[in-house]
Amino acid sequence: MYSEALSKYLPAFSDRNEPFLRVYDPALQGGAPGRSWTRGAFWDMARRAATVLRRFGLGKGDAFVDAYGKNTPEDMMFRLGATMVGAVPVTVNWQADGVEQMAYKIGLTECRLMLHDASFLELTAPEMTADMGDFRTQLMARFPEMAAYDVARLPEEPPMPEDEFLGDLTSADDRIVIFTSGTTGYPKGALLTYGSYENNDAALGKYLLLDDAGKTPAGKGPLFLLINPLHHANSTAVSDMLVRRAHTEILLFPRYGTFYWKAVAECAEEGERRRIAPTVARHFDYLEHLLETGALPVDEGRLRSAMKKVEFVLGSAPVGPTTVERLKRWTGRIPSVRFGSTETCFHVLGTPLDLDDGRRKAAFERGWSHTPETGYWIGRPHPPLTEVRIVEQVDPSNDGYMRDCAEGQAGYMVCRGGNVMRAYVKNDEGTTRVLRDGWYLGLLDVAFRLTNPDDGQEDIYWVGRDSALIIRGGANYACDQINVELCRFVETRYGLPCDDFDLAAAGLRLVSEHEDSCCVTMELKSDRALECAEEIRKTFLTEARSSVSKGAKPDFLRFGRVFRTFKGTIRLAEIKKAWMDEFRSNK
Repeated sequence: MYSEALSKYLPAFSDRNEPFLRVYDPALQGGAPGRSWTRGAFWDMARRAATVLRRFGLGKGDAFVDAYGKNTPEDMMFRLGATMVGAVPVTVNWQADGVEQMAYKIGLTECRLMLHDASFLELTAPEMTADMGDFRTQLMARFPEMAAYDVARLPEEPPMPEDEFLGDLTSADDRIVIFTSGTTGYPKGALLTYGSYENNDAALGKYLLLDDAGKTPAGKGPLFLLINPLHHANSTAVSDMLVRRAHTEILLFPRYGTFYWKAVAECAEEGERRRIAPTVARHFDYLEHLLETGALPVDEGRLRSAMKKVEFVLGSAPVGPTTVERLKRWTGRIPSVRFGSTETCFHVLGTPLDLDDGRRKAAFERGWSHTPETGYWIGRPHPPLTEVRIVEQVDPSNDGYMRDCAEGQAGYMVCRGGNVMRAYVKNDEGTTRVLRDGWYLGLLDVAFRLTNPDDGQEDIYWVGRDSALIIRGGANYACDQINVELCRFVETRYGLPCDDFDLAAAGLRLVSEHEDSCCVTMELKSDRALECAEEIRKTFLTEARSSVSKGAKPDFLRFGRVFRTFKGTIRLAEIKKAWMDEFRSNK
């Protein structure tokens, strides 16, 4: 009756009356929690989702796109329902994708069905005009053979009988496609299998000490506060883990906002239990802003008391002295940090939770004081589930390929484990380039390792990245895509043909220790462009920020040469050096 893959989820639903998922709806009176489901009710909704997928003809390996404008419980229900028929969800980024990006992802994966809710119909993009229609209308016009379904109708559907579930789904089959930012204008679709998520469940559960985290004497297991977008690897991996584990509960937020901190205060007052909050450092930057501007949604003392009862787990960006001190002030503890990528199903390594604050702080400080490179502690892997090496080169044509670096020597971080993706969608060349002899070489993060003097274990320290990406708000944005969008803005706003100027964006931590600033270099190549220089200097940053997508918003502008190779590729290292030289000279 149950396939190998689906059977791994079944134990979590043995107690149908156990609370499982509730949605925090900030629009309700007092910000009270909104809709909720027990384990049994959620299982039945997933069976309804399976009915919908089967009715539209989807079976093993058939793709459907999750088109939402916020985190929705129906998204999770259809993901579980997909395990009952073998269909494969495909995510789109409701924070950054325009129609072109969404259409590319749908076309590449050959989606046969679009799932959406009302929030998706409310999305807009800078290039959209009133006569173009909403995202759904535009995408359906491009893919007339693709069906569409409003998930608000899901409660009306009959649950699929369990004897009709697909029986031959295995750990090797594809579970989901999540698109990365990539280092080109088009993102890459990572094919993650059921085995990837099974391995992730074990590694992430080990890191979070969930294997020993049963119910409290009051009968409550850990509560997870999911604020990160479900279209990212982050909440996808955490939610899948919790669908596999009994005695855990989810508080799902539609998106990040001021109300999040009010919810933190409320949930911390519900009684004795573990509360775990996967977050990014940017969330705490915003918290400091709320404090400084007098805009906290709850009393400061009440919030500080509540935050001491919540385990905040930071990811997606390095954590430096400012953030560590900030978390210490708000929570009374040294924070924990985890690291991974989309291709690794989210989790590779993390700072051990069983180290006391003194040893944890000392481990952070060893990286900050390291020379010649400063490093940010990102923890330890979980062998044999996840393994990490620091090597001199990841290009087979270079000397030092896969040669281990000495302790303290910076090199490329590579990893392996059952969590690693199966392949990129329809991209054999890209797959071969990053998957070699069982190792994933595509992180392109520079790091070093140090032996911890307290316990003799190896700690990994993040130094930087050798890829054309910008980290903003815990997400990665491809510089190439930003360049395309900003060039289009310059052409439209200033009437300059693309031959009259060149432009390159680079990510530099000029203001924040964990957040890149989008630093734009513009080279004016004609008399016509030079005549616009003063106007561009005065208006570019302000007007571009209000016109382009979230990931492409520029922070700084300088005029100078855009260094390129003879093939036309941007020499990012030289552009970054020019920026740092100018930044230092202006201090």
